[in-house]
Amino acid sequence: MKRTFFFLLLASLFLVNCNNDDNGDDGPTDPLDELPAATQTGAQTLGCLINGEPWVPPSIGANRPNAFYQFVDGAYTLSISGVTGGGSESQQIIVGCVDVPEIIIEGSSYNLLDFASGNYFAEYTASAVIEGSPSDDNPGVLTITRFDDSIISGTFEFTVLDNDGNEINITDGRFDLNYTN
Repeated sequence: MKRTFFFLLLASLFLVNCNNDDNGDDGPTDPLDELPAATQTGAQTLGCLINGEPWVPPSIGANRPNAFYQFVDGAYTLSISGVTGGGSESQQIIVGCVDVPEIIIEGSSYNLLDFASGNYFAEYTASAVIEGSPSDDNPGVLTITRFDDSIISGTFEFTVLDNDGNEINITDGRFDLNYTN
């Protein structure tokens, strides 16, 4: 009797567990869960939400995230970039600065504007059809959370307009990269 009861209990637990697994929920419901963790270890990660959808470049290959930081002719240039897809499906994000006279400071935030000498900037390109940068009226923000030992980590967000004037919102951006000089 005890043995029969045990098997019935075991079978009912198995059936309940199977029913719970078949609820159609095969992944995370929060798109933020699909982004890389916000680390500061040089994990070689980059990701953000584009209009609420996760965007994460591959960790290997030509499209992997990369960063460089250089001091040339008395000014600093920074580029943090990643690409997904290819051909008509490609998307690229670049965040950085061009010919800025002051060194990047850990714990600081910088307004992201258009690509121009002396600016911190952000760009979003999709299949060479959409290309946009934040504007002076609606700048984005780059925050550096770590900048030492050839590691740069931080967050970003910005909004651009597509060719029809629709907003493309880049939010919850995060990166943790080793940079080259």
